[in-house]
Amino acid sequence: MTRIFSSPEENSKPRIEKDSVARFFRERAQKVESVGAIRAVIYQDKHPDLAEKRDAAEKARLLPLLELDHSLRVLDVGCGTGRWTADLAHGCASYHGIDFSAELIAHARSAFIESESLRFTVASAEDYSLISLGETQPFDRILCCGVMIYLNDEDVEHAFNCMASVAAPKTRIVLREPVGTHERLTIKEHFSDELEQSYNAIYRTMQELIDCMEGTLFAAGFRVAGSGNVYDTPLNNRAETIQRWIALDRT
Repeated sequence: MTRIFSSPEENSKPRIEKDSVARFFRERAQKVESVGAIRAVIYQDKHPDLAEKRDAAEKARLLPLLELDHSLRVLDVGCGTGRWTADLAHGCASYHGIDFSAELIAHARSAFIESESLRFTVASAEDYSLISLGETQPFDRILCCGVMIYLNDEDVEHAFNCMASVAAPKTRIVLREPVGTHERLTIKEHFSDELEQSYNAIYRTMQELIDCMEGTLFAAGFRVAGSGNVYDTPLNNRAETIQRWIALDRT
């Protein structure tokens, strides 16, 4: 296992390998049948009660931030197995979930019937457009949960540019992202006993995440409307990282 802490002043920060991340999610998809769709994407294979509590707490905190109504078009970036699909599709006019993992999208498609107003597409968070998604109208709401930790810095900026490119003139973006509490933490090929898999991720500080928005979302007219912790203390059981939400508006 390699755990690397980095300060903001360091010019060369550790990177993670895309192939390793892809392998991790292929293996997660294989575990859906044995551990269930929620535990497979919340990473609590051996603690189902904690997975359910985190899922419920996250939705209770973020759903009100989206301010859904039945006229809105919603994009779910990193939809995985469709954990958010029912909650979002029920409250909007059109739902489109995307994920780079074809295996996870296959599970989402098996759980939900696709239609003109509910669709899934295999697409990377850092490489999509309205045209590539087969859409003609922009999105009024964008939800992205726990995706940026699996991207290197330049791809985080590409992901934010993609969001801006598919957003309507008045759009709210809600991000849920685990961040480093004090320093950036890069985990490379860490074997997790909980998951029985090797894990790779980058936990940026909140300020680093905001910095990635400067030339992307902020340049496209978005501004931070609010931020906060996703979970109460008992559900956030790590000292080095914490789950945070950020809401951004373009009005």
